[in-house]
Amino acid sequence: MTSSNTQILSEFDFIVVVDASGSMSTDDVKGRTRWEAVQETAEQFTRDLAKIDSDGIGLVIFNGQAVKSFDGVDANKLTEAFASTSPRSSTPLAEALTEALKLAGKSDKKDFIIVFTDGVPDDKAAAAQVIKDAANRQETDDALTILFVQVGHDALATAYLRELDDDLKGAKFDIVDAKTVTEAEAFATTADLVLAAIDG
Repeated sequence: MTSSNTQILSEFDFIVVVDASGSMSTDDVKGRTRWEAVQETAEQFTRDLAKIDSDGIGLVIFNGQAVKSFDGVDANKLTEAFASTSPRSSTPLAEALTEALKLAGKSDKKDFIIVFTDGVPDDKAAAAQVIKDAANRQETDDALTILFVQVGHDALATAYLRELDDDLKGAKFDIVDAKTVTEAEAFATTADLVLAAIDG
C-alpha cells in the first residue's frame, strides 16, 4: 500500500458489519460457504487496517437471533467472534446499522462502515431510514461512508443494494456505495476496495 493510501485510510475509524443470517451458509463462493468467504475477507481486512489503526475496528455480527457488537477488535478477536457465531435466522439490517452507528463517532476521525451481506433485509424501509437519518445528521459529505459488499450471487440482493446506492431518496448526502461480489473481487485487497469507495 502506498504511503498516500495509508494516509487516507488513517483518517478513518472502521466498523465491519457481518450478516450471519441462515442463507450465509449457502455454498456458492468458489467452493466455500458465504460465511467462510466473508470471514477470510474480514480477517485480511482487519490485518491490513491494524498496520494503520492500532486501536482495532468496530465489529457487528447480526442475525434474527442476536445483534452482537464489539469494539477494539483485532484479527484474533475477530476469529473468536466468528467462531462463537453460526449462520441462522433472518436479516435485521436496520438494527445492525443502528449498532454500527453507535460504534461510529468514537474519535475525531471520519467513519467508514463496511457491510458484508448476502440478501434482502427483513425490513427494507427501516434499513433505508437508518441510513437516511445518519446522512442527514452529517455536517460533511465524507464524515461517514457506508459500503455494502454483496456476498454470494442472490439477484434480489444485487437489486436491493443497487437501490440503496443509486435511489436513496431524502438523504442530504449520498453516503452509500454498493458492490457485487464480482465487482469487489476485481480489487486486489479489501483496502483497495475501501479506497475506491472513499474516492467515489
